[in-house]
Amino acid sequence: MKQPTFHEGVDPLKAKAWVLVIEKLFEVFPCLKAQKVRLATFTLEDEARRKVAEFEGLKQGNLTVAKYEAKFTKLTKFTPHMVDIDNKKARKFECGLRNDIQERVNLLNLPTYVDVLDQTLMPETNMANRSKQRTDWKSKRHGFFSKKGSSKKQNTGSSTTSSSSRDAAPT
Repeated sequence: MKQPTFHEGVDPLKAKAWVLVIEKLFEVFPCLKAQKVRLATFTLEDEARRKVAEFEGLKQGNLTVAKYEAKFTKLTKFTPHMVDIDNKKARKFECGLRNDIQERVNLLNLPTYVDVLDQTLMPETNMANRSKQRTDWKSKRHGFFSKKGSSKKQNTGSSTTSSSSRDAAPT
């Protein structure tokens, strides 16, 4: 029988469901109270070990800085000993960044996590804004030329000039 695992630590409904499954197991496999505590602890520690391993291997990869930061923050709940000092947290965050971003941030030698986060989020936000501006500009430009082109009169090929305007001297 597979042991029940407890996921996503703070959701009370998930915690309650896990407790009910564990209690059901204890009904089937009678054991002493101390053994129940050890089994429950082992199950929780196993999940915590997985989260620690996930945090240790966390890399930005193709994630945006914002998504990487969200995942980083979520996993720090399981690894307080690895980010208990702000400088340690900043260095750990830097180590997971993509190389191109990491090189720029490392040059600054920023002391706090918030400083590192600000410096990594700014270029990404600026690039997104520039991309949006280019898209807006292109759509405005396209709209300008399509309006200008539609107001041209079409030449039908027939001439309806009067004789008086034909005989007049060009100015």
